[in-house]
Amino acid sequence: MRTLATVLDAGLGWLYDTVQPDDAHQQHHGTSIGLPEYNRYYGFCPDGAEHLPVVVINIGKIRFLPGRLQEHPLTPCELDDLAAELERRGVPVRATWNGFPASTGSVGLARPAHPTLVAAVERYHRGCTVHPERRVFCDCEHWRAEGARIIRPRHPTPEGPPRE
Repeated sequence: MRTLATVLDAGLGWLYDTVQPDDAHQQHHGTSIGLPEYNRYYGFCPDGAEHLPVVVINIGKIRFLPGRLQEHPLTPCELDDLAAELERRGVPVRATWNGFPASTGSVGLARPAHPTLVAAVERYHRGCTVHPERRVFCDCEHWRAEGARIIRPRHPTPEGPPRE
């Protein structure tokens, strides 16, 4: 079963333990892993505030009701609980922002992402080397292939352990 623990295992493993090819690029916003049973998805951003990783908790589907707040905001302790779980796992937390009653909250981490992932983000920011005038908006075969070479996190499946 997919749980917050399996989501964090996959996302943190990607941020800190996955060696990336030296000919791949990664968009700085990173990747997301869903936890649909709880209407949540978690983002793992390798290059966020102060060029350090950020783990973001988001509401999956928001319903706005007339004259009321959204139906599914984060709970009052959800962001603090996420930060505490990251600390419990040995991942130092630098700061948190947003959170209840919003639909998103962020946990800024204190340790940089894996150096090869940081380098992949730097290659993304460099832009396409074949068409430098297009920067990161290029859609040529070379640019798409460079993005496709990034090693993605092992996403946990609802039925069992992480898959490639």
